[in-house]
Amino acid sequence: LNKMGVSAIMLDIDNTICNDGKDNFIPGLENWLKNIQNAGISAVIVSNAIGSRPRRIAKRLSLPVFTYARKPFPFKLIRAAKFLQVDISKTAMIGDQLFADVKAANRCGAVSVRVDPLEGETRFPHYYKRRRDKEAPVLAEFERLHGYGVYDK
Repeated sequence: LNKMGVSAIMLDIDNTICNDGKDNFIPGLENWLKNIQNAGISAVIVSNAIGSRPRRIAKRLSLPVFTYARKPFPFKLIRAAKFLQVDISKTAMIGDQLFADVKAANRCGAVSVRVDPLEGETRFPHYYKRRRDKEAPVLAEFERLHGYGVYDK
C-alpha cells in the first residue's frame, strides 16, 4: 500500500473481511488492521450492505462505516475519502468483486485492490455465482497478461 502511495483504505465487508451474512472476521484481520493504522494508514468500511450488521462490524473494529454504497457507483467512496480528509487518489478500495468494488474505485480514481473472495458464499449463492461467472474471463485474461500477484513486488 505504501508503494502505491495509499494513505487510507476502504474495506468491503462481505467475502472480503467476513463471509457473506456473517459477523466473524477472517483470521488475523484485527492485527492486520492495527498494523495498517500503526503505519499511518486510516481505514473506513464502505459496504453495499444495509441494516445494523455493517454498523455492528464497524463498531467492533472501531471504524467509520458507509453503508448502502451502491457500488459500482463511486459516490460513497468519494464521501468516505472526504470524511477521512484524504485525496481519493491516495485511497485504496479493498474488495472481492471486480464489477462492484474494483469498478467503483476505478470510476473515481481510487486505487483498486481486489482480493480473492472468501470461501462459503452461502447467503446468496445464485447471486455470487452469476457475478463470479462474469468475472472469470476478465480475471483469466488479466492473469494471462500479468500473472497472479503482479503488484506484490
